[in-house]
Amino acid sequence: MSAVDDTHAARSAPAIRHPAPFRAQIGGLSRIAILLLLVLTAQLVTPSFLAPANLQVILMAVAAIGVMAIGMTLVVIAGEIDLSIAGVAILACVLGGILIPTGSPVLVIGVTLLTGLVLGLINGILVAGLRIPSLIATLGMLGIARALANIASGGQALYPESIGPYVWLGRGTLLGLPVPVLILLVLTVLAIALTRFSIFGQALYATGGNVKAARLSGINVAAVRIAVFMLCGFCAALAGMLDSARLSYINPSGFEGIELSVLAVTVLGGAALSGGKGTITGTLVAALIIGVVNNLLNQLGVSIYLQQVAIAAVILAVVLPDALKRGTGK
Repeated sequence: MSAVDDTHAARSAPAIRHPAPFRAQIGGLSRIAILLLLVLTAQLVTPSFLAPANLQVILMAVAAIGVMAIGMTLVVIAGEIDLSIAGVAILACVLGGILIPTGSPVLVIGVTLLTGLVLGLINGILVAGLRIPSLIATLGMLGIARALANIASGGQALYPESIGPYVWLGRGTLLGLPVPVLILLVLTVLAIALTRFSIFGQALYATGGNVKAARLSGINVAAVRIAVFMLCGFCAALAGMLDSARLSYINPSGFEGIELSVLAVTVLGGAALSGGKGTITGTLVAALIIGVVNNLLNQLGVSIYLQQVAIAAVILAVVLPDALKRGTGK
């Protein structure tokens, strides 16, 4: 291709902008309406549903999966997928947990979060640098990380109760809110600012929406992909730490199958697996929807298997209208 052709292609490339903001707002409002309807239904069925203690239970249950889903949303917007989050969370917590005998919370917490970043970096290099499909690369990382976690821990659980600040992250309160919930809220605000009000956010949506146009616009697509995998790894490690701190128990075999639940929350929140579409607020609302449904079914004594069916039905009910609109629009 000549220099003239390159110039013409660059001029004809679509402008980089956030995708369909009006439709995104409509989709977000519909999810909020569904959430409010579920809350109203739950209150009618179980009058204690809106009790402060029960609301705290819901928020605490949502915190870890919500943190993971924020990282997953960034990856999906970029047009990729990360199935390694459970393995990353476990390995990060185990490597941090091995340092519990040092008695240093800075060392334990720092190594945990740093491990998440490093594993995310490896995922990003595999995908963006070596061009391995993200589904394959992260699925491989899931297996490797889980195996390494069991090897490093000897298959034995680790107990962080001697590290006060670590346990506080899962059980403490600040400003009247449980710390995990507060961390989820802060992370949500930061992620919204990153995706909606930064140059990186524009590059992120452009990369997921049209890779060729993004490259012609001067965007370093590889750097964007590596960055989102690193952020997802960080979120996975943070979520693993919040959950293990809450339980005072680091299980090297934990988080079994959570990657599918996180992906379901991400898609329920409006993110398209094809990339270029999704919002952090939509993901947060979706996590709350799942939390409300789980809590209501638990209070009604519904079996775990029927709960899975009910949650799948809720996801289909929310996602199907958008899918049908896209199908009729073709």
